[in-house]
Amino acid sequence: MKLKEVMKMLSLSIEKTKPMDIQTRKLHFIQEILALSNEKIMEKLESLLKSEKHKEGKKPSVYDLLGVITEQEAEKMKKEIEEACENIHEDDWK
Repeated sequence: MKLKEVMKMLSLSIEKTKPMDIQTRKLHFIQEILALSNEKIMEKLESLLKSEKHKEGKKPSVYDLLGVITEQEAEKMKKEIEEACENIHEDDWK
């Protein structure tokens, strides 16, 4: 069973029993996990949980911006930096 299928199954079973408080949802989710027999799905769920927990307490990083600008924008930025980087204005040092 693929992760998408498991997530769909979990969301469908949660929707059927709405409304639930967070504790009930956790217990239901644990029951669904206990029924899993696919090691790969378990690894993916563990990875997702670890990633999401890391995001909660994480301060913003420059790496969060990866992919935010286009390649053309990045090239334009690089060109502007290269053109301006080595310019020395003697009057700035006075």
